[in-house]
Amino acid sequence: MRLARDAAEAGSRFKDSILSVMSHELRTPLTVIRGEAEVTLRGKEKPISEYRTTLERIVQLSNQLNKLVGDILFLARSESGTLQINLKPTSLSVILDEVCQETNILARSRSMSATREEASHDAIVQGDPERLKQLFMILTDNAIKYGRPGGRIVMRLENTNEAARVTITDDGLGIPEADLPHVFKRAYRVWRGRPSAVGGAGLGLPIAKWIAEAHHGTISIASALDRGTTVTVECPLSGSQTSRADR
Repeated sequence: MRLARDAAEAGSRFKDSILSVMSHELRTPLTVIRGEAEVTLRGKEKPISEYRTTLERIVQLSNQLNKLVGDILFLARSESGTLQINLKPTSLSVILDEVCQETNILARSRSMSATREEASHDAIVQGDPERLKQLFMILTDNAIKYGRPGGRIVMRLENTNEAARVTITDDGLGIPEADLPHVFKRAYRVWRGRPSAVGGAGLGLPIAKWIAEAHHGTISIASALDRGTTVTVECPLSGSQTSRADR
């Protein structure tokens, strides 16, 4: 009875936190989209370039909304136990190559770059390639958002005795020590020292944590203000690779 009550209370708190996020994070871009559209429709004739700027802004905000809704649905499905993880032998090196390429494309707008380092041979884990890529893209997206123009993002893969370890390091703003214990909480935002223009609902790291734990792995953060951040993800090596290493 008590377990059922605790579960119900946890579910209620989750719904409250999600509703709070939705009411705040959805309202702002929707208001801007409506405002941009109304001004364009009611205004006088303008040069094509001005219409293009407005439409680009609307597309940008629409993409932001789409990502937010996707994140909320992900957390809702993970909370209800309906989110599927399809595990199979997966190369982390291949995934990180894809993540590095896509991160470099996204980082161009801030004159940033991403590089790969591999301290050992490829790491094969029992993983869901789509979810693992999602996990690492969340981390590099954060590194871009909170990095410095012209900064670097370094992704490093190495094997320990029984696990694959991926570290993603940036030379950005860093996280205050007081905030570090809370960064994996849903809807938690680090405000101090952050540019006001940087958006986000505080859902990325909770999703990253869920994915890591769904792979029987761990995720941790080491950071200091003005010195950058390193995120470490560890996942068990697949049984076949571990057995080869033991022989």
